[in-house]
Amino acid sequence: MLLLQFQAGTDRYGLDIGQIIEVSSMVSLRAVPHAPPEVAGTFNYRGTLTPVVDLTVLLTGASSRPRMSTRIILIAYQGEDGRSHILGLLAEAVTEMIDCRKESLQQPVVTVSGAPYLGDTMFDERGSIQVLDMERLLTRDLLFTLFPPEVANG
Repeated sequence: MLLLQFQAGTDRYGLDIGQIIEVSSMVSLRAVPHAPPEVAGTFNYRGTLTPVVDLTVLLTGASSRPRMSTRIILIAYQGEDGRSHILGLLAEAVTEMIDCRKESLQQPVVTVSGAPYLGDTMFDERGSIQVLDMERLLTRDLLFTLFPPEVANG
């Protein structure tokens, strides 16, 4: 498995590249008034208005800092209604890909009910990298905010 590594606070995390469409430089985001704090804003990605979720806010409560290595990771997201969406994930220190063998992963010893997206952990010479489960990353409420159901025109 190939992981795209990023950092939130002092911890490293990885995303399976299977759902990643592209990694984009940081761009100016349009704020969404009254949105939850993890919603960083929206931007125009190839003609499509695309929401962006700040992974650092989601994981640590603090916003991602505007650094040279801060990126928007664009993923394909399949909604419960069957519709496909593009979602941006804002993250710091998006600098490398890590080759990870499935047998090298260790299951979490602590599970947190509010964070079902925290997956297995691998270790390398610099410490641990926790894999995030993108299918469980966003709560149902947040998904409804980002991708409201289509309303049939009557």
